Amino acid sequence: MRNIGITVAVIIVIAVASAAAICLDKPSQTPQIAPSTPLAVGDTFTYKLAGSTVLGNSSVVTPQEFLEYNDTDYYQVTVTAVEGTQVTLETTWQFKNGTQVSEPQAIDLSTGLTGDVMGFVYLYPSNLSVTDKLYPQDSNQLMVNSTSTQRFGDSSRVINYWSTEDQYMNTGDQSGNTMRYDFIGVNFDRDTGMLVSLTRIEFLTNPEIQLTITWQLTSTNVWNVK
Repeated sequence: MRNIGITVAVIIVIAVASAAAICLDKPSQTPQIAPSTPLAVGDTFTYKLAGSTVLGNSSVVTPQEFLEYNDTDYYQVTVTAVEGTQVTLETTWQFKNGTQVSEPQAIDLSTGLTGDVMGFVYLYPSNLSVTDKLYPQDSNQLMVNSTSTQRFGDSSRVINYWSTEDQYMNTGDQSGNTMRYDFIGVNFDRDTGMLVSLTRIEFLTNPEIQLTITWQLTSTNVWNVK
């Protein structure tokens, strides 16, 4: 594969290494771990979204829908209901031009099933440990790969991490000449199960294009982020 393929491999290594070493830079005194805080109605989590592209040649064009990530002012997730393993959310995608898109989302934390697979899906059961499945009744074998401690403001949180990578034929190209490679790495708060940060890399071979998306938690009313 050309140099762009090498770029994908390098970024994946960096993303995995960064997640695994999320707490290496510790203060001289070990901070107190914040107490367990389960999700409750009214909890909000706000994210910064960003995207970057690496194009194989000058004729390749970045997909228009991908540009939305860099046009984002913020993306906010609000808990509107919690009933057993069923969590209902309201998401608000605010763009820099003032446009706002709000959508409901429902997630079953036992199976991982969601009301909208294209909506916000990065919520997991609380108190998961390394090797625990992300969703106990899901047939998918995705599990927590590692656990670390991350400092936020005047306290620290336990952060779980999972990642996966895959390759398959891109069904968007009916000629069968396009391969697609996907990597995703997710850090989420162990006590609430809510997303903290995410890196997703998609690489297509025909035409050659690499798309990288990142999410980063910027604020929440559950704990002091800064």
